[in-house]
Formats: sequence, structure tokens, C-alpha cells
Amino acid sequence: MKKQRTIFTAFMLLFIAMPMLQSCLDNDWDNQYPSLFAIGTIKVIEENDYYFTLDEGSKLYPGDTTALYNYTVVDGQRAFVYFDELSEKKEGYEYNAQIKHIENILTKDIYSMPADKEDSIGDDRINIIEPLWITGDFLNIKYQIYHGNNKEKLHMLNLVINEEPADENDKPDYLNLEFRHNAYNDNPEVLGTGLASFRLNNIADLLEGKKGLNIRVRSIYDGVKHITLDFKEKEE
Repeated sequence: MKKQRTIFTAFMLLFIAMPMLQSCLDNDWDNQYPSLFAIGTIKVIEENDYYFTLDEGSKLYPGDTTALYNYTVVDGQRAFVYFDELSEKKEGYEYNAQIKHIENILTKDIYSMPADKEDSIGDDRINIIEPLWITGDFLNIKYQIYHGNNKEKLHMLNLVINEEPADENDKPDYLNLEFRHNAYNDNPEVLGTGLASFRLNNIADLLEGKKGLNIRVRSIYDGVKHITLDFKEKEE
């Protein structure tokens, strides 16, 4: 029970602050509120068999998925997981769960951005809400943007390596990245919050010898800022 309260409490604070990430749920799910909620990464075992590695370190097996409708399982997809724990234990997993709902988190690679792609990538205002955190091979960024509250109007977010950076940077021991937002001229009417996860494994060679990440962002209120994230030292 203590473990359940820990997962639910820690991630409920994040959930309350993220209205943009919550889609309309099926009525059946609305009437059957799950007791637990977590953030994790989908790991495909074989074909359609899969499990979740949760950000707090445990593994969750989806023992009952009858409440899901037409959900496409993708290996490495980051997601919010809403579930109830089943009484029957599953060997090798901390949780055997009835999955109530899965809400995908934006999950992308980190790209190299040449100068001729800068206009399409965009540089519209966006806030990074600290702290950032790394889970496995993913960098997670909680953010704020203004939008027109129109679900048909999509924004694009990218984390890029700028091949021709224009801003001065005084942290040479860090890998320099830029968090980019293209609002596609959407009306800035409503302030929304979201979460994005970016894969670090495709730039692993660039991270060697670096102390951490130095991320440029054109913030909503304070102009261009640089936010650093130090890598944690691995325990021997």
C-alpha cells in the first residue's frame, strides 16, 4: 500500500498540471476511475506481449487489457498509465495490473538542424518547467505554450542540435541543444502544459565526456534562456 501511495502521489501532481496532454476518454473508462497512475516506457517482449518500465524503477505487467480499445503498442513509447493492481502476482514484475487507459507522451529523436531547416523547425516561445529529468535513455521536458484551444491545430516540438548556433554559450563541457517550438501561427489564447520525451541513445556518441546538457529555449516571458542538466554519476 505504501508503494501504491508513492506512485499515485508523485505523479498525480504532474497529472493535475497537464491539461493539454489529456484526451477525451471513453465513457466506460470515465465511470471506472483507476486507483493508480504512473509514467513509464513500453517494452515489447514479442509480438503483442509487452510491459512497462515505470519511472520510479519498477516493472508493470498488463495482466488485464480488456478495458483498452484499439491501442497500438509501440516499443519505446513513453506513456501515462492508469491502472488497478491485480491480486495475482506476476513473477519478475512489481505490478500485475488491470490497465484502464494509456495516454501516449510525445516521444521523439533528437535531430541535427542545418541552417536551411531552421524556419520549418520554428523558434516560437515556449517555457521549460524545471526540473528536467532523465529516465533510462529519455530526457523528459515539462513545458508550457500558448495555443488557440483548437485540437485540430497542432504544434510541433523538437529538441535539436543546431549546426550553426547564433547564441553565445559559456558551457563548453556540456552538450548544447535547443528546444524548438513551431506554433504554425496558432492564436496564443490559452496557456497549456505538456510533457515531451526525447531519446538520448541516438546521440550517445556526442554525450561521451560531457558533464550534462545545456538547453537553449526561447521562453515566453524572459527571452532566450539556457537551462543546464547535470548527469548523475553512476554508482560503482
